[in-house]
Amino acid sequence: MYKNKNLYDLSNIELAAHEAIGPELVGTIEFENDGKYIFQGALVLTTERVFVNIENVDGEIEHHQLKYTDISLVTVENRALSGKIIHFWLGKKIEVSMNVTHDKNLQKFLEFYRKHRARALQYENYIYEDAR
Repeated sequence: MYKNKNLYDLSNIELAAHEAIGPELVGTIEFENDGKYIFQGALVLTTERVFVNIENVDGEIEHHQLKYTDISLVTVENRALSGKIIHFWLGKKIEVSMNVTHDKNLQKFLEFYRKHRARALQYENYIYEDAR
């Protein structure tokens, strides 16, 4: 059914000089692209953004990106029959959902995302002082 097994490959993408590739998740992605909504694909994190890689009917990989600063929320659902589903929200709308095929990397994926999204939003620059 799906021809390309390198759904998480970003070798043909130009990354920023300081940008590094992080963990990925492979599974079924719900994402609107040319009137179609369900794809085999991967979510690949970098230190700057999330890549949504989907395989089209010709077996070619299409790369779409979400900037950390554009993402308003990430939620994870645990459904009894279909397993874990991760949602990326832009504003009040779910932009991308993935039924995670193997969730052993999900925690590592979420930790990397939280760390680098906080950096993108410059949360690490806040200094908290004791109220005296």
